[in-house]
Amino acid sequence: MEEWYFSWFDENYLKYNLITQNEELTKKQVDFIIDVLLLKEKDKILDLGCGIGRHLIELGKKGIRGTGIDFNEKYINIAKKNRKDNKDIEFINMDIKDIDFINEFDSAISIWTSFGYFEDKENFDLLKRVYKALKKSGKFLLDIENIHYLINNLPKERWEKKEGMYILEKNKINLKTSRLKTERIFIKNRNAYEYIRNYRIYSFSEIKNYLEEADFKIINCYGGYEKEELNLFSKRLVIVSEKS
Repeated sequence: MEEWYFSWFDENYLKYNLITQNEELTKKQVDFIIDVLLLKEKDKILDLGCGIGRHLIELGKKGIRGTGIDFNEKYINIAKKNRKDNKDIEFINMDIKDIDFINEFDSAISIWTSFGYFEDKENFDLLKRVYKALKKSGKFLLDIENIHYLINNLPKERWEKKEGMYILEKNKINLKTSRLKTERIFIKNRNAYEYIRNYRIYSFSEIKNYLEEADFKIINCYGGYEKEELNLFSKRLVIVSEKS
């Protein structure tokens, strides 16, 4: 059975989600990444689920080297084109759960909910692979949605319109399995395109235990990219940890 993310991240997601991201927002997020990971020029970073490479390319402009990983070949090709002549930034088309680097990176990032796509065992295995990929004292930035915020604030159904495309989104959280199922329907010119997303959402205590079991040491936690204090009402769950 094909994984849900192979169909979710297609042309419609690219057009109505990825390429509409604000450039200033990307720059602010990159400034946050550099700050909390204490990145300096020539450091090497691993970007897991890099998409079209908007964060890694911006990091490259600041003299940081890096490798971006994404399963989507089209997104990777766009990233390669957008990096222009920066040979210190590379993009690899592969599934993030298959990474096999050893002591290669100063830092790693998994941002904007690129974690939780698999079953718990595979998600934990990915954390162990990230640990192996980092050099000693290397840092890992993990950014996911806050399950407590979602339970209390995520609408069961919502409509939006983007560039003539009507988008219906239906959300359902399974409290027994802590998985969020999203049905998204794109409607334009009487044509409808339906997608299903089903991924694991974690509480702070769960992800903390996972990271510590993988031998990471947690350094800081935030509720967003403005260094907001993490609490039950935070939209994001942003954790910075370190390889011991």
